[in-house]
Amino acid sequence: RHCALAASAVPATLSGISSLARQGGLFKGGSYLANLTQLKAIAFDKTGTLTEGVPVVTDSEFVSDVDEAALTQIITAMEMQSNHPLANAIVSHYSKSDVPITDVHNEIGKGLTAEYQGHTYTIGKPQRFKQVDSAFRKRAATLSKQGKTVVFVAVDQRVVGLIALMDQAKSSAKSAINYLKRHDIQPVMITGDAQQTGEAVAADLGIDQVVANVMPEQKVAVVRELQTTMRPVAMVGDGVNDAPALANAEVGIAMGSGTDVAIDVADVVLVENDLSRLALAHQVSTKMNRIVIENLLLSMAVVVMLVVLNVLQLTNIAWGVMFHEGSTLIVILNGLRLLIPQRA
Repeated sequence: RHCALAASAVPATLSGISSLARQGGLFKGGSYLANLTQLKAIAFDKTGTLTEGVPVVTDSEFVSDVDEAALTQIITAMEMQSNHPLANAIVSHYSKSDVPITDVHNEIGKGLTAEYQGHTYTIGKPQRFKQVDSAFRKRAATLSKQGKTVVFVAVDQRVVGLIALMDQAKSSAKSAINYLKRHDIQPVMITGDAQQTGEAVAADLGIDQVVANVMPEQKVAVVRELQTTMRPVAMVGDGVNDAPALANAEVGIAMGSGTDVAIDVADVVLVENDLSRLALAHQVSTKMNRIVIENLLLSMAVVVMLVVLNVLQLTNIAWGVMFHEGSTLIVILNGLRLLIPQRA
């Protein structure tokens, strides 16, 4: 058996996995790294994967005849009584409030109401308010088309302002998506949000295909549907709901901040939740496969050369050993090149 042939793939694979591990990408086997270059599509869960997973205030507008500073203090005091993600975002956006509001009525799915100094303050969904200035309605519609969640602020049933919030895309996501598209890998967003919201986020990231209104248990069906036309398919997610889809994809990729279940079933873990590591892994996979082919060709060439030289009696045992063992060292060193850190 020719040692160089046996060493053609293993050192390169181990080097690639080790290099990526140092840079935040953990692979549970060499086959998953090798398969990255074969991918036709990658499905991304939106929240927590392509986005930060935490909404932030992006816009706020109030009518000119109200004291905006005082009103935002009241709004913050009301939201401090709620543990809803949108409430936390509003509290984080505005300065801490010392307004003594303690009796806040929370209507599930509608919003908050409180009494303060003889006035009724309401924060809620636009659908909750019947009589709203047309300018606010138009502005809310525009912000909603951008994928933002809009809440109205009313004083004594008069809408005097609006606040828009959005789960922002990760800074690393757009560059990763652009990289995948340049290499003919189709990115697909899977989200439980409405079609309009999903498409707004997807447009910002450069994703053309969006599957919206997806229930958690439907994610596996979406991955299987993609596999009928674009196999092999990878899935990137971070939650318990993503685990079945991760397990069914050819390559399951979990974010490091994800749930234990998602990380356990995934084939790859991006430790720092940085999607640029995915582009880096694809680069390493491409280079690794190229090195393996180079090693195989070199090994076969040496085998053929030694056979021919031996048949023609143009070599001896010393030269045979030198060529044989020398080629083994060359393919090992060639594979170890992947230990040099790559750049995404």
